[in-house]
Amino acid sequence: MSYKHELILFCKSYRNDIDRAKILFDSIQKHNVDKLPFYFSIPKADLPLFESKLGATGYEVVFDEDLTSLVNTQSHFNQQLFKMEFYKTQIAKYFFLVDSDMYFIRDFSSTDFVTEDGIPYMTMHECKDVLEYSPFIFGDDRMKDWFDSERLAIMELFNRKGKPYDYSGSANLYISSVFEGLFENYCKPNNLTFLDLLKFKSSENTWYGEYALFSGLKFYPCAPMFKTFHYKLQYDICKSLGLTEQSISKNYLGITMQSNWNSPLKY
Repeated sequence: MSYKHELILFCKSYRNDIDRAKILFDSIQKHNVDKLPFYFSIPKADLPLFESKLGATGYEVVFDEDLTSLVNTQSHFNQQLFKMEFYKTQIAKYFFLVDSDMYFIRDFSSTDFVTEDGIPYMTMHECKDVLEYSPFIFGDDRMKDWFDSERLAIMELFNRKGKPYDYSGSANLYISSVFEGLFENYCKPNNLTFLDLLKFKSSENTWYGEYALFSGLKFYPCAPMFKTFHYKLQYDICKSLGLTEQSISKNYLGITMQSNWNSPLKY
């Protein structure tokens, strides 16, 4: 398959996230050393708002309606589907996925995502930054139970043994050919769609990561590239310790202010 670009930045967004999307866009304008193309996927009706807030240059747009017919709601579930279906556009061989609640805090280049000899990095870890806080947030291990049930079920489908992994660090590098292989070599023979996969286990990152391992993809594993504040407790602790964007930038490309706990727009 031929692609328009080798590597792009990609964000699925919509009107309710416009203020966060503006911060993300500004950070890319500031730190994008290699001038990697940046694409938004948004509903057609939201284009005038994005152009009024961000201007009309510095990014490209793919409309949700051109990716999938499921555009009636902007749920987390539907956003997962948009991300899985993006490969069909043939826009990029690699796309680094960022969400609207993320922003870059230091300069980055293509070699942060793919080595000079073309080997991609893949986020691959045990989700400890989330699981260790779960008992303090919920009073039990429900997050650990959920994590295991999601991952182990998909692992079993691909006959993989061993530890369950999280292939997400909020921001992730995706390879279009992995999603294409998942669809052509797993979905089609089993008369399934990506929607069916997500209805079974709604973790697009796990479907991607487990199929990447199953397919024998050559990659270098890496820790999450963005510092993610999954819970307010994590944010409060880092603030109390005096961590700043500058100190965080020594280990991370950016910050994720997880919007599900009504976080501030920036750290």
